[in-house]
Amino acid sequence: HVKPERDQNNRSTYRDNWWIHGEPRANFRPALKGLRRYIATPETAKHRFFVFLDASILPDNMLVNVASSDAFVLGVLSSHIHVVWALAAGGRLGVGNDPRYNKTRCFEPFPFPDAAEPQRERIRFLAEQLDAHRKRCQELHPRLTLTEIYNVLAEVRAGEPLEPASQNIHDQGLISVLRDIQDDIDRAVAEAYGWPVDL
Repeated sequence: HVKPERDQNNRSTYRDNWWIHGEPRANFRPALKGLRRYIATPETAKHRFFVFLDASILPDNMLVNVASSDAFVLGVLSSHIHVVWALAAGGRLGVGNDPRYNKTRCFEPFPFPDAAEPQRERIRFLAEQLDAHRKRCQELHPRLTLTEIYNVLAEVRAGEPLEPASQNIHDQGLISVLRDIQDDIDRAVAEAYGWPVDL
C-alpha cells in the first residue's frame, strides 16, 4: 500500500526511500543536544497547553516543539497572555475550527517579558508545579487526557454545573488545584510584563 503511493510523491526522499516513515528533523534534533527535556504543544488543539517531554521522545510533525528545558519558558507559554496572543496570531483548522499554533506566527515573534531573576524563579517554580501536577494526575488515571482536563477547567471557569462525567474528570484531574496553579502563573507572568493581571 505504501510504495505505490510513495512512487507518486514529488519529494525524492519519500519516493526513493519509500519504506522510511519520514525524514529526521535536521534542525531540531541537534538543538536538543545536552537537554534532558523540551517543551511541546499540539499544532491543532481545542485548548492551548504546553508540556515538558523527555528528550528521548522524538516528536512527530503534529507537535510544535521548543528546544528549551527552562521552566520559565514553559511558564510564560502556559500563561493566559501567551494563549491570547496565540489565538490572535494563529489560524483555525478542522471541523471544530480548533486553534492552530503556527510557530512562525505564534512563537517566533512572541515578545517574552524582560523579567528580573526573582520573577523568573517564581515563574519557573509555578511551571514545574503545573507540569508535575498534570503528569501526576495522568499517571494515577492513565485514561485522563489533557483535553478532558482543560475542558472541565473551562466549565469550572464559566461557572457551569458539572455533569457526572465532568465531575469525575474534575476529581481525577484535581481541577481546583490546576486552576490555582494556572491563576498563579497568570499573575506571575503579568507581573513580569509590568501589566495588571486582568488586562
